[in-house]
Parts: sequence; structure tokens; C-alpha cells
Amino acid sequence: MHWADGISEKIVNKRETEKYVVSSGITPSGHIHIGNARETLTADAIYKGLVSKGVNAELIFVADTYDPLRKVYPFLPEEYEKYIGMPLSEIPCPEGCCESYAEHFLKPFLDSLEDLGINLTTYRADKCYKDGLYDEKIILALENRDKIKEILDKYRKEPLPENWYPLNVICEECGKQSSTKVIEYDSENQTVTYECSCGFKNTVKPFKGRAKLPWRVDWPARWSIFNVVAEPMGKDHAASGGSYDTGLKIAREIYNYRAPEKIVYEWIQLKIGDKAVPMSSSSGVVFAVKDWMKVCHPEVLRFLLLRSKPTKHVDFDLKAISNLVDDYDELERNYFALKDKAEKEELNENEKDKIRLYELITPNIPEKLPLQVPYRFCSIIAQIAYDMESKEINMERVMDILRRNNYDLESVDEYDLERLKTRLSMSRNWALTYGEKLEIIDINKAKEIYEELNEKQKEWIKTFGEKLKDVEFDAITLHELIYNSAKDLELNPKEAFQASYKIILGKKYGPKLGSFLASLNKDFVVDRYCLSR
Repeated sequence: MHWADGISEKIVNKRETEKYVVSSGITPSGHIHIGNARETLTADAIYKGLVSKGVNAELIFVADTYDPLRKVYPFLPEEYEKYIGMPLSEIPCPEGCCESYAEHFLKPFLDSLEDLGINLTTYRADKCYKDGLYDEKIILALENRDKIKEILDKYRKEPLPENWYPLNVICEECGKQSSTKVIEYDSENQTVTYECSCGFKNTVKPFKGRAKLPWRVDWPARWSIFNVVAEPMGKDHAASGGSYDTGLKIAREIYNYRAPEKIVYEWIQLKIGDKAVPMSSSSGVVFAVKDWMKVCHPEVLRFLLLRSKPTKHVDFDLKAISNLVDDYDELERNYFALKDKAEKEELNENEKDKIRLYELITPNIPEKLPLQVPYRFCSIIAQIAYDMESKEINMERVMDILRRNNYDLESVDEYDLERLKTRLSMSRNWALTYGEKLEIIDINKAKEIYEELNEKQKEWIKTFGEKLKDVEFDAITLHELIYNSAKDLELNPKEAFQASYKIILGKKYGPKLGSFLASLNKDFVVDRYCLSR
């Protein structure tokens, strides 16, 4: 059983409700990265698991747009210091392209969720507060402030001040919420008196967005507003004494609500050189979800984040995306082979797990196994077939290269072609930015390198070049010719490969040689191996 199905089964067995609401959320204070996406994808997998159980389920996303700006992050201009303490939804867009700071970072992420095949209902915290969804919860918090303080103090080294109130008022003068302090609550009139460090003081009704609950009270209030039964959380919130522990008690004792199941996920670390660094918007160590969509299929990101339990941390290496796609392609082949097998015999649990994983990570499952061209090979083809004038990949040349690499293209349909075009474009972007740019050296440089080779390598290049003229120019034939001609000269094939890469790419390594040569123009290849003329 996939972990998402196991969690879903546990929820259904433990709780009985009309609708099973799964929630996730984010504070859009900066670029939303794939580490943040792990929460939403985990929630989506649990939602899908609930749906498969036949219950009424809903997936929601709550954006914490009413949280304050906490500091001037590295990606912000210095003048944003004046907005520190103001709600993100009330701060202007850093680039002037969106209606607010919050929307500037939130919108690309929400667009990416559509690409990831996630269908959810989105709520923005600022609108929820302004529409009055939290009004009743604010009153309950104010009337039970002593009880809330007692709960929070159990997990604090220093107790909260005696005059502490569980509410942050947005100052009517300076617009900030983190610089105000409630000094009195009038329960009869349901008003609060507050003062701000800017010098402003007033008595107001703390409703319709005039005030916001602090996070440790806001979170359990939100659970009760939306009837949440499951919500993934980072390990910081799930730590002993963290916001889940306090939220569980506040939900039960203040809001008379049973807290959602505790589903913890680990961080995703970005590999930078030999180090793996946790992604963080505030530190600038990010790989945004929108950037993933430029270099790889959305279902491969789902595969990365859903193939293992949420509690397992992931080290993400941008240079290794091609390996990840290879693993996804293998799973896809297994899925279609096992679906055929299932029509004839009973599958074992491991085989069933493979089918279920593919179903969870692939929102739009094709009718048949699609044309699969390895991602790394696509990155090579796309660079070779890229037309500098039109700024497009020449698909006629692509198809010719694939034929020379022994691909059967007779059954290629529109779906195959569109997916191939997408993979070509994405893999080219990846190669130019994170992988290896294909740079073929000029003939003069090749001749210089040729003279530096040993005598056996020179003899092999000359022999191979002569034989090239009279053979079928396809990957299998060329691969066999490389080995056989090296064997005839008693040359280690490894030395033949290195010599080839050196005179074409100027280095000792490169793409799979037979396929690479078959992808190039035959006259060019023959000419390049005739350097001794």
C-alpha cells in the first residue's frame, strides 16, 4: 500500500465526517520553491487516497497573505524596509506586475499547481479575515486569553506577559500589525484598545480584517473554520512543543474542534557542489516550482516527492534531473507492462505498488505507452536540431536523428509528438543552464588535439574514418563499428571513445558515442575522422 493510501485509510477509520477536508498552505513572503511544493503534493496524494476510498473529500490551499513582512530579504530593494511589519497583501508588488507583494509570489506557484495536475480550492488569509470568517474565532480567543496563555506558557522558557492578548491589530495610521499591542479588551462592546509604536492609539472592533490572530492561534482557528481533517506540516511545526502541539490543545479547549491528523514532512535540500543546503526563500537558496516547469515534466516532480514517505528527506541535484527522468520512464514502462499482465494473472504487492505510484504521480495517464526518448539524449538532439534563425527546434531533423538511432516512428501519434516536443525544449533549457552545453570544437582545434593522441589512437581514427564512408549511418551500426575496428587494431575501446570525444568535443567524455555520431551530419563526421589528410 502506498503511504498516501495508508494515511487515508487511517483517517477514514479514525474519523467520521460528511466531508474530509485536506489542507495545505504557504506564506508567500518570497519565491515559493519545490520544498514548499512537497507540502501541497503530499496533501494532494492524501486527498486522492481519500477519494479512492469512496468518501466525500476536498483539497484546499490557504495562502497566509495576511502575515507581516518580517525583514528585507536578499531579493528586495532596500526601500522595502518601510514595509516591514505590514501584511503581505497590503504591500506593493516588488516589480509592479501584480496587485500586491503577496500575489507577486503566490500567483506563479498557483499556476504551477495547475501544471502539476493539482485541483484545489484556494483561500487567501487577508480575504478570509476581511470577509469576517475569523470574527467569531477572534472573540473566542479574546474571551479565553488566560486559557490560551496557559497552554502556550507550558512550552515556553519565559512566560508571556500578564497583559498579553492573542491578537495583532493592524494600525490605522502606519498599516503595520507587528508593531501594535492590545492593551484592553471590552467584552461587552467587543472592542479592543491598542497602541502602536508609531504613536497611534485607538479603540476598535477587531473584525473584518482590522486584526489578525497570531500564528499559534490562527492555525487551530483555521482548522475549525474549514473542518480540516488532515494537513501536512514541516518538522519545525511538528517538533515537541511546536505549533501543532499547542494548536491541538487550543483547537480542543478553545474551539471545541479535534485537530487534524499529524502528517510530518522533511525538508528538501538543494545540492550545491558537494554540499546539500535546505531550501529557504529568506536565504535565497531556492529552486522555484515555476523554474522546474521550464526544465522538466510536472509528473517527474510529483515522482520525486511522492515515491518515498514524506518523512524521508530529499537531496535534490539539478545536474541529476536526467537520472530522475530515466527512473520515471522505467516506472511508466512497468505500469503499462503490469496493466497488460494484470489482465492474465494476479499481481503481487510490489507490482500493485508500482501501478498505484504511477497513478498518483501522473494526472493524465495516456492510453498506451508513449514514445520514450531518454531525457539526456533529448538534450543532445535538441541542441543539434536547434535552428538559430527561427529560434526553434527543427522537428524534421529531430525525426531524422531518431530514425538513425533506430527508433520505430510508425506508431507515433499526436500525444507522442507533443510530449517529445516538450521534452526536447525542457531538456535543452536544462542542458544550457544546469547540464552540459554541447560545444563542438572547430577543425583547427581538432587537428591540434589529434597530434597529441598516441599512435594507436591515431591509427584507429584513420581506420574508423575510412570505414565510415561505406556503412549505414545509424547508431547500432556505428556502435558495432567502433568496437570491431578497435578490436582489429588491439586498441582498448575506452581509448577509442576518448579519442573520439577529444577530436569532436575537446574532452575525454561525452554522450553515448554511437547515438551521438548518428545524430550528427554524416559528411561532418566523416570529415572529422579524416584529420590525417
